[in-house]
Parts: sequence; C-alpha cells; structure tokens
Amino acid sequence: MRVAVLGGAGQLGREVLRALAAREHTVCAVVRRPPNPMLPSGLEIRIADARNDSETRAAITGFDAVVNTIGAGTLRRNNVESSTSLIAVAAAQRTGAKRYIAMSAGMVALEWPLFKYVLRPLVFRNILAEHRCVEEIVKASTLDWTIVRPSALTNRPARGYDATLQLPRKAFITTRADVAAFIADEVECNKYVRQAVFVLSRRV
Repeated sequence: MRVAVLGGAGQLGREVLRALAAREHTVCAVVRRPPNPMLPSGLEIRIADARNDSETRAAITGFDAVVNTIGAGTLRRNNVESSTSLIAVAAAQRTGAKRYIAMSAGMVALEWPLFKYVLRPLVFRNILAEHRCVEEIVKASTLDWTIVRPSALTNRPARGYDATLQLPRKAFITTRADVAAFIADEVECNKYVRQAVFVLSRRV
C-alpha cells in the first residue's frame, strides 16, 4: 500500500515510517522543511506546509492512505492540530485517499476526578480542546478513518500494545514504537474503521 505520513520528521512520524517501511509498504514522509536529522536514505520525502491546502493535496496525491502524526508540541493555546487536520482531511477526500488515520489522546474520555477537576482545567485544557476538535473534523468526513487514542507517549522501546474501544481502567504510558506498530497493523487489517481506539503499551 502507498501511505503518506504527515509530520514524518517528528518523533512519532519517524516511528510510523519505520514500521510501515519494515513491512514493505511504499511510504512517503510529508514534511514542512527538510528533516534534521535526516530520514533513512531511499525514503521518499515531499515538502509541504500542512496548513496550505494546495501543497497538501499535491503531496498526498497518488497515495492510498494518509497517516497524520502532526502535533503542536506544546500545552499552550494553539490550533496546529485542528487547522492541519481540517486541511488534511479535505485533501484526502479530494485526492481519493480513502484511508485516514488520525492521532488524538486517551484523555478525551478521561473522567478521573484528579484529571477532571485539577489537571484538565489547569494543565491540559488547550491540548484537550484541540484533540476533541480533531476528532470532530475526522468523524465528520467520508473517509475510512481510525482515531488513535494513546495514553502518555514515550520514546521507550516497544513492549507490545493493547487496543480497546473502552477507556482502560489503568492507562499509564504508550511507547511511540507501539503506536506505530498499531498503525501499521491497522493499515493492513482495517480492524477499527470509523472507530476511535485506545492504545496502550503492555506493562512488563
């Protein structure tokens, strides 16, 4: 399958590219500027600003699936994820890339008292609003979408993942490598089409 990865130069994007390439999919990193450090040699790279509709459409034309790993990288108020998702979803619909995988977070469904009454209003208010907006944009599309809702992300080694449609009672961390493995599995198996999935690394 031909898969375009938006935000391919980021921490998660690199893991997704690696996981898909290892399974011999044709993958392309769509990035805003030449990546530093460089991506593996032989990997297709297309330069496009995901906030620009025409550039994004040109970058993903010809691909069967789009994986959007773009993140804001900050808890401060911004609309990076929602604005780029709005453009990416529209571009995917116009170019015929029916499969679309989006990133959100498990916190969208978290109602633990400490989180709900302390952490959410004081720390995570802005990023939570962005995740919810992204989900609304994706769910309103005609694409065969899957929304990935991991717990807190880390760069630790892969441990194997569990995926569930219900919020796990105990969700600690999810390695980016495990998220990438889930995405690679989903691209191939289409198990969670038009569903939002909680993904977390197994405890060891």
